Amino acid sequence: MSLVALDGTPLTIVGCPLRRFVPNCASLTGNAISAANDSLLMIGYVFTEDGASHTIDTTGSSSFGWRCGPSLTFANAGTTVKVGLAAVDTANGPPVRAVNVANAITFDVAAVFTGGGGGITGSAWQTSVPTTGTKTVANGDFLAFAVQMTAKGGSDSLQVQCASQGGIVGVMPTVTTGSSYSNTTQLPNAVITFSDGVRGYFYGGYVASSSTTQTWSSADTLKEYGNMIQLPVPAKAYGIVFNAALFGNTDAILYSDPLGTPAAQKTVSIDLNTIGVASAGPIVVLFPSPYSMSANTPYAAILKPTTSTSIQADFKTYASSAHQSSESGSNGYAINRNTGAFAAQNSSKDRFGIGLLVGAFDSGGGGGSFSVGVIGC
Repeated sequence: MSLVALDGTPLTIVGCPLRRFVPNCASLTGNAISAANDSLLMIGYVFTEDGASHTIDTTGSSSFGWRCGPSLTFANAGTTVKVGLAAVDTANGPPVRAVNVANAITFDVAAVFTGGGGGITGSAWQTSVPTTGTKTVANGDFLAFAVQMTAKGGSDSLQVQCASQGGIVGVMPTVTTGSSYSNTTQLPNAVITFSDGVRGYFYGGYVASSSTTQTWSSADTLKEYGNMIQLPVPAKAYGIVFNAALFGNTDAILYSDPLGTPAAQKTVSIDLNTIGVASAGPIVVLFPSPYSMSANTPYAAILKPTTSTSIQADFKTYASSAHQSSESGSNGYAINRNTGAFAAQNSSKDRFGIGLLVGAFDSGGGGGSFSVGVIGC
């Protein structure tokens, strides 16, 4: 059994939710829905946790996960809001849109809410249970996850929050808004839970209930932060990748056994004078030689300030630790420590933009085949 290196530069990033090398923990942007047929559409290719086909309907664990922003008025019985899945319109566009009739989306499966009847909460992650329809989704299906006000009563309005991704328009997956279909610079923020409990996500999307920053220095009680990373196959780590603002000299460290007896296997010391600007990355640092990691074994990518000046790093929070599976390589989460073993942060619901650069995988002992995947980014 051997580890086979990828040709060229090792570019597989594991452990951190970096998206197209823009800030990993983008702010959640509110999109107003305030008129009849106003909508927010999240469109792209869906992957399922196990790569198989699954059905979402009005039974079992079926639900749609999305985030409502703080601006919500939902009191008039004349208002109807639908949350659900629809096919993508291939006859009209761009911008891309869902199949519709006079801008009323043709939902295959949906949760339907009436103003004054509850079911939608402001400033919170929503778990909307379907009330009508059924849809079987295969891994790799191209579809639309939509929130639409199909009828408006009074002054009702709501806000759907997705992640800004650096001002780039027209990427895929994508988010479009309104009844006239305007492009945004956002990424889908959605979870599809099928009737059997398996989840689906938009590949390249960004699932988060909230995002914020952590600031720490060598003088603080907790001096080291990062992510625990555990891969299902042996691999080689070539360096550490992170999004963080460095305001002093910093060590980027790969630890083995972080949850037991942490041992620093690789350390790269970063002098602040060598950083272009003291601001968020992404920053890539390489080890002098790669480190071979074992399968199903915890490791950690950690940032540690070596002076009393601080580090500020973004992290995002999921509504459920189960949503870690929205990042390839779900067995990873934010950790921190003072001394001794690292501990999970926020019941394993957080993840920093701190990960490993990996470039070799187990050949399986067959002499040439190897498995490649983007895990955790």
